[in-house]
Amino acid sequence: MERRRPAEPENPGSSPGGPASFSGAFDAATLSEKYLFSPAAVRRLLALYGEARTERILRELKAPSKRYFLRVNTLKASPEDVVARLREEGFEAHVYTELPDAIYLPVKGPFEVKRASKVVVAKKDAAESVYQGANLYAPGVLEAKRVKEGDIVNVVSPRGQIVAEGLAMMDGEEMVARREGLAVKTLRSVYAVPSVRELDVYRDGLVYDQSLPAIVAGHVLSPVPNWLVVDMCAAPGGKATHAAQLMRGEGRVVAIDRSEGKARRIVENARRLGLKNVEVRVADSRYLDVEMEDLAGADAVILDPPCSALGVRPSLYYERGEREFASLADYQRQFLKVAAKLLRKGGLLLYSTCTLTLEENELNIAWAVEKLGLRVRAQKVFIGSQGFTELGAFLQRFEPDLHDAPGFFIALLEKT
Repeated sequence: MERRRPAEPENPGSSPGGPASFSGAFDAATLSEKYLFSPAAVRRLLALYGEARTERILRELKAPSKRYFLRVNTLKASPEDVVARLREEGFEAHVYTELPDAIYLPVKGPFEVKRASKVVVAKKDAAESVYQGANLYAPGVLEAKRVKEGDIVNVVSPRGQIVAEGLAMMDGEEMVARREGLAVKTLRSVYAVPSVRELDVYRDGLVYDQSLPAIVAGHVLSPVPNWLVVDMCAAPGGKATHAAQLMRGEGRVVAIDRSEGKARRIVENARRLGLKNVEVRVADSRYLDVEMEDLAGADAVILDPPCSALGVRPSLYYERGEREFASLADYQRQFLKVAAKLLRKGGLLLYSTCTLTLEENELNIAWAVEKLGLRVRAQKVFIGSQGFTELGAFLQRFEPDLHDAPGFFIALLEKT
């Protein structure tokens, strides 16, 4: 596939990997206030993309992508078959022709939401789900003063952003006190993302909801039958189950997460998809080289470590600061060290993040090449933009303003 170079820096004298020139703190502060993204996040985007592109990226990050992607389980159905079934259910669905197992449904909006006299304040992640059409459940409620069952309410974020109009399904006090149950039934949201989880195609394991860049990442690795693949931070199981699918159910995919609850989600997804070659373990992956000797000599390791998520869409606001960015990059290197140890000679490491920062992406890869006996490999499936730094031609970025996708980073490395 055609490789697409990143847009040229907008300011003379800037270069890939080095800070672009911009007019300084005033611009960062202005954009931070306008889009409710932390100054630390805005400064990082400005350094890479300049002022005009940074503003476009921030604008896109606050909205969902215009296409909702599903990965088709090609062990059970073809993309064409699934699209036909979705159309029979009344959905507008399309085959994504650039990949052999991707389809998408259009996302609608933005819509105007009427102001109501009463509000329910939702937690940030819950508010972002309601913003796209989901209902609000009691665990996601922060506050619901004077709300009574049957009231028409606005659901708002902790910053007061209106995300939907809905019908209160219980009294406000009950919403806050209860740990389960439907709190607000959404009547009109700012965006409408198709809901497929109640459909037969989902229940029968024909699809997995996964972003375009994450599907691309699986094809960049392209694992083959009978490999041993270790997914170090696997929940909820998208990349692990994609690897198992590409391996046609043959070989071993060991999916690891440190949370028992998240590990159960991987098990549930693998069962729904009918994948019997996925083995789920609960562990801290930073110690796999000493605690799980049976994983030594892996043919491939998948590492999508905890990151700053400066690419997740939609983000109503973003609060991470300088200290968190620095600590996350160091944390990710702990996983990279172990990944390199697990691989056999010639084994492959797929590294990906859902963030746009240089230190968590290109600089981590440069460090891994210098310190861990790894080399970057060309990516055969390339739909995004090239990365920054001198390794940029081997690295793939998805940029929200260019690709109608979350911000995402992909690198493929080989153990020498």
